[in-house]
Amino acid sequence: MDSKSLRYFLAVAEELHYGRAAQRLHISQPPLTKHIQQLEARLGVALFDRNKRSVRLTPAGLTLVEEARRLLAQSELSMRAVQRSALGDTGRVRIGFVAAVLFMGVEAAFRRIDREASGIDSIWEEMGSSEQLQALQQDRIDLGFGQISHGAAGMGFHRVASDPLVVAMPQSHPLASRRRVPLARLTGDPFILIPRQSAPTFHDLTIAACMQAGFSPNIRHYAMHLVSVVSLVAMGRGVSLVPRAFARAGLPGVVFRPIDGVKAHAEYSVVWNPRNNLPILPRVLALLGVPDTSIRV
Repeated sequence: MDSKSLRYFLAVAEELHYGRAAQRLHISQPPLTKHIQQLEARLGVALFDRNKRSVRLTPAGLTLVEEARRLLAQSELSMRAVQRSALGDTGRVRIGFVAAVLFMGVEAAFRRIDREASGIDSIWEEMGSSEQLQALQQDRIDLGFGQISHGAAGMGFHRVASDPLVVAMPQSHPLASRRRVPLARLTGDPFILIPRQSAPTFHDLTIAACMQAGFSPNIRHYAMHLVSVVSLVAMGRGVSLVPRAFARAGLPGVVFRPIDGVKAHAEYSVVWNPRNNLPILPRVLALLGVPDTSIRV
């Protein structure tokens, strides 16, 4: 049954008069009568008892009244949902992220989205920065938060955070009591790094900071995520350089100290595929503070 048939039926059912129902629908009576007859023929039941003086609903007609109201209400809700989705008011956005951004205010931005655009549902998946680029190209995610360079793979790009690197070391380390740590003092210490293929920008940043201090790091262990890197540091397996925001994690057994003499910052960006036609994407980017000119990249 189409919505037009249901509306015509309900008009007659509520008025119990074909003439008044036709006036309400702004049509003449003969087409309305014909439409009801066709509906009854399709259903194989009589919906009305009619005579020259009255119109009454049959038991089948009474049943259809409730169903028709429910179906029309659901149809209206569905239409509104589609319209809101097309306007970017509702929908699902898939987000790839590196753990560091969760300590840098990104979660506050998405709480704002939850308040101002409650129809937007966000799905989060932790993945390395390189994997995010692949996922954006393959339409597995809609947004990425990571260490991704401007213009990478033709993606839209907007910097959201910059955080200085600090030394992460076990509490038992001889330099743990110092307020600041000269990076050169870590020459020979075993380093724990994220593999370059997983996070090339961060990996290279760590190497460059050590080289600036006059040494090449003794890389002993690898971990796929910074949380794992810091956990290995807490186990006493070595030292590492991590964004200062990780000090908020409060992991036992590890201390974080500013670097003395070398300045290195981890830059984090929100990245998206300009070819992604998801209706809600411009709205989400705008709520994240991305300028309109950037959204159109």
